[in-house]
Amino acid sequence: MKKVLGIVFAMMLVVGVFAGCTDTSDTGSSSSSTTTETKESATEEASSEESTDGASEDKVMEVVFIPKLIGIPWFSQMEQGLKETAEEVGNMNITVSGPVEADPVQQAKALEDVLAKEPDCIIVVPNDTKVLEPILAKAREQGVLVITQEASTVENADLDVEFIITEEIGRQYGEMLAANMDGQGGFAIMVGGLTVESHNARADAALAYLAENYPDMYEVTSRVEGSESVEQSHDKTLELMKAYPDLNGILYIGSNGALGGATAVREKNLVGSFVIAGTSLPSQSKPYLEDGAMTANTISNPKNIGKSTAFIIDVLRKNNNDITAIGDLPVNGSTILEGKVILFHAPADVTFENADSFGF
Repeated sequence: MKKVLGIVFAMMLVVGVFAGCTDTSDTGSSSSSTTTETKESATEEASSEESTDGASEDKVMEVVFIPKLIGIPWFSQMEQGLKETAEEVGNMNITVSGPVEADPVQQAKALEDVLAKEPDCIIVVPNDTKVLEPILAKAREQGVLVITQEASTVENADLDVEFIITEEIGRQYGEMLAANMDGQGGFAIMVGGLTVESHNARADAALAYLAENYPDMYEVTSRVEGSESVEQSHDKTLELMKAYPDLNGILYIGSNGALGGATAVREKNLVGSFVIAGTSLPSQSKPYLEDGAMTANTISNPKNIGKSTAFIIDVLRKNNNDITAIGDLPVNGSTILEGKVILFHAPADVTFENADSFGF
């Protein structure tokens, strides 16, 4: 009996040991499972953070182009260039908003409406820089990247883009008039608007060049405005012809001025005896160049200007808005950086023979 009890007692001890081992194993398994779940959770959180960071890097940059006015070929071509480069660089969306007339007040209203939508960047071609300055300041306070064109004295912009070097274009404009007026006689200058900074700076440069190099040429009247409208430039050309009998030529700074002027010359049967020099689109100026109603024409390529502007914005967003990182442009070549103004020079003479080669 003692032997039997001893065996039973021994068996109970063995069962107890195995039970203890099983409990310890279960506890360890539970602990291990908890650790694994924690690691998986941490991995998922890290993955989520990485995904969020990636989404931030891939954020589409909303850019709004606000020209002097919408609906004219010059700015339509520039819009096309902006959009082509935006598609090439990726994650950039270009939209357009602006006045239907070259009016500073309308443009200011359009700019205010754009800022209410909180874009990342705006490109503005001011009709009147002074009118827009307070709104541009507001844009920068909102954290909007502000890019202007043709506004070299602007204060409230991160960068101003100038596609014409003023002194050089002054020489080109002066020679367009002088070469076709035999270096003598009365002329007038018509700009898009008397408050359009770039137009008036170019007019000043042309006058300075003519005064220095062609003393027998003179301005019959102070400059007039209307060169952004075919109708206005046509009517004002006729008015100038009537008011100043000694007027032999007009320089039009603005994309539609020379077209209106050439139409007036045709009406007055003055083809070949009155000089019309301007900056109109090649495709539009070609028929007037063919019959001589338009005497001379020079222009930059608005589509390429749009491409270069979008490229500049892409460089800025990739370099924390550091304007010194811009360098050369794929389309327009070398640049000059003066303060916060970037310049490149691209105008070319347009003739009947080469008008089709511009592609616009």
